[in-house]
Amino acid sequence: MALLAGTMGAWAVALVLSTGPAKPEQAQVLKQQAEKLASEAKALAKPDGCAQVEECEVAGFGHKACGGPREFIAYCAKTTDVKALQSKLAELEKAEQAWQKATGEMSNCGLQRRPPPRFVDGQCRTR
Repeated sequence: MALLAGTMGAWAVALVLSTGPAKPEQAQVLKQQAEKLASEAKALAKPDGCAQVEECEVAGFGHKACGGPREFIAYCAKTTDVKALQSKLAELEKAEQAWQKATGEMSNCGLQRRPPPRFVDGQCRTR
């Protein structure tokens, strides 16, 4: 069912983008879809459950208009469904790209380095 929903979302994005510049309501739909996927991805990334920093991972989160992730998210690989998280992050990246293209969104184009994972108060973190 999740695969079907992701496929339907991709078709909706393709349809909107194939019709030319997005109308404000179409752009709002794309933005809402990206925000929903961002919330779902954050819920999948479990920071708890690791005993040391070596068990923590960091992944790119979202998409900057100039390319690359807009931020990074840390998670415990032992307690996170990594495949589901990676799939959701890929969906999020595509959704944010579609929204940015439809609205002409710009970013600062600054380089974003992948931070090393940290282990603070029993949680995996990026900062």
